Amino acid sequence: MRRVLLGLGAVAALSGCEKPLTAPGNTGVCWRMADGMNGKPDFRPVAPNIDTLENCAVRLEGIRMAYGQPVTGAFQGRFIYVTDQEVSAASGPKSQRYRVFTPAQRLEVQKGIQTLMAREKAGG
Repeated sequence: MRRVLLGLGAVAALSGCEKPLTAPGNTGVCWRMADGMNGKPDFRPVAPNIDTLENCAVRLEGIRMAYGQPVTGAFQGRFIYVTDQEVSAASGPKSQRYRVFTPAQRLEVQKGIQTLMAREKAGG
């Protein structure tokens, strides 16, 4: 029994050493989080030269709409969460989230994205 407890203590100690997930801090780059090697999250660039977190959130909303799945992304060290219910941002995965767009603003964003998607589909 003592060996089991010692083993569990060692595992707990090692898991405490794991580095917490942080969002990339690159200036002006919008990121999307994806499954990386070894099952750990990895960030992949969506677009460079983005000037605000809100503009990055719009890009991520477009990805959510195109694929029908929630999207987690990042902009300048902050996480962005895009779900069917809302678009929110936080300083870390366990931090309090705040809404990026009001429901009315998000509806306008979605209308704009739908217009762009329809134009692209039509070839124009």
